[in-house]
Amino acid sequence: MFSKTMQAIRKRRELAEDVDWELYKWIEGHPSLSIYELAKSIGWSHGKVYSSVKRLERDGLVKIEKEIRSGRSVSIVTYKKWQEFFTAEELEEMRRPEFMNEIEAIVKNSRQEMKEGTSESGLHKEPEVQVLEQAGG
Repeated sequence: MFSKTMQAIRKRRELAEDVDWELYKWIEGHPSLSIYELAKSIGWSHGKVYSSVKRLERDGLVKIEKEIRSGRSVSIVTYKKWQEFFTAEELEEMRRPEFMNEIEAIVKNSRQEMKEGTSESGLHKEPEVQVLEQAGG
């Protein structure tokens, strides 16, 4: 019974993450809508959108701001732009001409390690999926 419960919980989390990601992408394309307007535009219930928005807010991906429209208080949802996830120093570092060369070297090295199935220490790496399954159950 316990394992079925854990499977059900895991499945609900996966579904919530898919819903949240879909809504996040929708918000990017439709910024500054209220929760009600989001629900109407995407075709979901108000409760489903509200729950997803609250999870996205908790994770720091969206902002909810109160606004008065037609004499009523509404919750306006906006997504955080990628620059908001970095400090001023990090953004300045990204502006350096050699920054992209460093990123390309890291990506190339990671691809090579994945192809070889080893980490920098030379140890065999477990596939990420197996590690996640072990951690969850």
